[in-house]
Amino acid sequence: MIEKDQGQICPEIHYQKTEKGILITGCYGMDGGVALPDEIEGIRVNGIGDYTFAENQQEEESLVLKTGQGFSKSESVRIGGSMVTEIRLPSQVTEIGRYAFYRCRNLKKLVLTDSLLEIGGGAFTGCNLSEVELHFQRGERSCLKSILDEMRFAIRVKLFYSEEGMASLLFPEHYEEAVENTPARILFTQHHGAGGYYRQCFYDRKLDFKKYDELFFHTVVQEKPKIVAELALNRLRYPFRLTSNAREGYETYVREHLEAAVDYFIGQEDVEGLRFLGTGGYWTEAALNYGISAAAERKETEILSVLMDEKHKKFPRGRKKFEL
Repeated sequence: MIEKDQGQICPEIHYQKTEKGILITGCYGMDGGVALPDEIEGIRVNGIGDYTFAENQQEEESLVLKTGQGFSKSESVRIGGSMVTEIRLPSQVTEIGRYAFYRCRNLKKLVLTDSLLEIGGGAFTGCNLSEVELHFQRGERSCLKSILDEMRFAIRVKLFYSEEGMASLLFPEHYEEAVENTPARILFTQHHGAGGYYRQCFYDRKLDFKKYDELFFHTVVQEKPKIVAELALNRLRYPFRLTSNAREGYETYVREHLEAAVDYFIGQEDVEGLRFLGTGGYWTEAALNYGISAAAERKETEILSVLMDEKHKKFPRGRKKFEL
């Protein structure tokens, strides 16, 4: 179940009653990071209407729910377009209408459940969505592939499988380019980035982890070491359905590109990630020295302290001996 901070729930929600449940048609407030309620009037919220959070949307007549959470009518505005930064959908939502988040260019994070299997056409057109958090309650089918297909940019996905565990995955960026062979007068499509391959790792709306891991060589060939290291480290830290062969491939890459791994964790200010390199036995003295220098240069005092502790534990200096 999605956890929601009551303070995030929209102070004014416009909605319609349908045969299926409650359809949200608009939200008003002062904060672009919003959570939508699971129920209104004791009826489950099961849909987000067409163009609900779109830029310059003209709303149809609807009912109004005022939650009283930090509401100031004089300062309140319709939440949509570039104002939207994060959306936590109701846990029972089954429908997102056409162009529901059209041109929400600052929407970075979406939190939802596997109740949602279908999204309307163009729902995320014009968005820069970079993070998806998906909670499974019924099985393994979801609308994740549909979301990924609308986004050419890199997307980081966290999948929570109830008591089974979680997975943290990177779907790299990809894009297509039309290239003309002038002498032959032929126009052909050139694909860039490994993300296109990873977006094909689905069958019947289920993610195939084995297929995802088998595509690692595409990432190694087509992406920068820092991106490759991030993808590999995500699978090693959260090894949901990770086979021994795939683990070996990821571990080999990390050991051969430790500086890229260190750069990634320092850039994310991920202290626990750096500790993971220690518990996993990845550290070399050279990589630790590199990390210490990088952390000192960036004035990351907490990270610097962790790395110096790691160096002291892994590579303690012996006491000097003096002959008299």
